[in-house]
Amino acid sequence: MATVIPGLGRQPGALWARSGKTGPFLLALAIGGVLAVISWQAGILDGSSNVFAGVAGDAASASSPGAIVAIGAALIIGATMIVLPCGMPAVFVMPTILGSRQGLAQRSGLSLVFLTASTLPLAAVGLGLGFAGDAVLTALDSTGAKMGFAVILYSAIGLIAIAYALSELGLFRIVNPAGMFRGPGMPGKDRPYRRAAVLGSTMGAGMGIGCPMPTYYILLGWVVAAANPLYGAIVMGAYGLGRVLPAIPIGALIVAGTEGRAVSRGMISFREKTSGVSNGFVAATGAYLIVLFGGVLLYRWVTL
Repeated sequence: MATVIPGLGRQPGALWARSGKTGPFLLALAIGGVLAVISWQAGILDGSSNVFAGVAGDAASASSPGAIVAIGAALIIGATMIVLPCGMPAVFVMPTILGSRQGLAQRSGLSLVFLTASTLPLAAVGLGLGFAGDAVLTALDSTGAKMGFAVILYSAIGLIAIAYALSELGLFRIVNPAGMFRGPGMPGKDRPYRRAAVLGSTMGAGMGIGCPMPTYYILLGWVVAAANPLYGAIVMGAYGLGRVLPAIPIGALIVAGTEGRAVSRGMISFREKTSGVSNGFVAATGAYLIVLFGGVLLYRWVTL
């Protein structure tokens, strides 16, 4: 009688389906690790004397292609927050802002006030982080000290990303820091511009700064390492703008008659359908940072 090995006859697709969320998570970790090794072999850590992989120095100047890409990436990362708990509320405050006045000119003015009030707090964070990064890198005058700073900074961001990905698998719960923020008193509907400013600053200073997404923390690490206050303000300002920009057309649809519940269901459905992809990206990013900085660069640092 032939011996049957359990599981040998199963199709690969069935095994993948049985793995649930664990299989894609492990695959994402592997992809991130492989990309880190490829980046290391390609010399990504060798092109910058301050070992920030091209983040600081000339790469942080406004004319640098890498710096411009980072600004665009910050805008896109901010826009993806619109389907998350720290971004979705902006969609449902926009109808109260736009509906308080009639006419394209006044509604455009209210939208501009809301966007500005949402963007400025995050731009201020970027400015402060740029000064902090500049102070740290100035104090760390040796190559070894800068390498240690890079190892700690990016490894910590990688660990945060992995922790967030694991929380999405349901292993534990990460508390959203945005819940600790409380906005100022809300002006009445007879003061629509002041109301738009207060709502915007609440979205930016509260839910914006306290958003737990690891892609947000990666931006913070980038800004610190760039050590350029003006550049930091631009990057974080772009992120803040991206966070609330999609809320304007969606809010306009609600004001025009689209049912708010239908919009909410559509956004939640989109988030559920894309959660696997976004969580895989987060896991791969975390693995990339940990392998490249917590592995390769750490080894270089301790063997100096």
